[in-house]
Amino acid sequence: MYVINRTFKKIDLSLTKDLTSIPEYSLPEGYRYVFFNDGDEKEWATIQCSSSKFLTEDEAMEAFSKSYGDKYDELKNSCIFIETNEGEKVATINAFHLNEPENDITGDLEYLAVKKEYQGKGLSKPLISKGLETMRKLGHNKTMVNTDTTEWLATNICLNMGFKPYKLEDSYFGWKMIKTITHNPVLTQVENANINDTYDPLCVNVYKYLKYLHGEPFNFKVTDNYIGINKDNIIHFYEYKNTNGKLEEVNELEDSNKAKSL
Repeated sequence: MYVINRTFKKIDLSLTKDLTSIPEYSLPEGYRYVFFNDGDEKEWATIQCSSSKFLTEDEAMEAFSKSYGDKYDELKNSCIFIETNEGEKVATINAFHLNEPENDITGDLEYLAVKKEYQGKGLSKPLISKGLETMRKLGHNKTMVNTDTTEWLATNICLNMGFKPYKLEDSYFGWKMIKTITHNPVLTQVENANINDTYDPLCVNVYKYLKYLHGEPFNFKVTDNYIGINKDNIIHFYEYKNTNGKLEEVNELEDSNKAKSL
């Protein structure tokens, strides 16, 4: 199962949690926690890319630099990895802080990611729990998680761990999507969406087109002008036009620099 389903309509969501009570989950045997150390940004980028959060490791490294370039030393107390007993880093989360606090919310739990081959092994809940515990030790009383509807699985896990929707009415259709996809009881008061309305027609057609060309599995992203696909760590970019979600005039680009906007 992919953590991210890019055929869904992408709607930003936020959740919050009070840190007075943190659910406890133990790591499975064979794994341990370690904190970020100098040079671990490459490992971070590899995990993020493997989880499908980014299309390429270069893209992940750009995001790392933008988020933490001037806050590098803070990561040594906030950025957590799960690694195997053999020393392979396989998952990560950051118990960071909001640049601009929202009322009494000062924490920002961000960049949860698990390598694809380690998904389904019971790592996400212990990692989130460790992140919340770390955040409390850093002096935060309440945290936020920013996600979106394509990351429905992570959103559902957070709901099951005591997180609550933040400003639900501002993204109500997104929460209708999550309710329809997950049937989470936390969202009992939220209406269901029509399942057909949860999909982005353009992204569905892009997915079908790429599946026909390359076969599964693959990771892909769509912007207003370009399509990018990572298939077995080989990257292809396509320029396209569309009419009302119908994919038209798809041309592969030889110069990947033209698709920097991805």
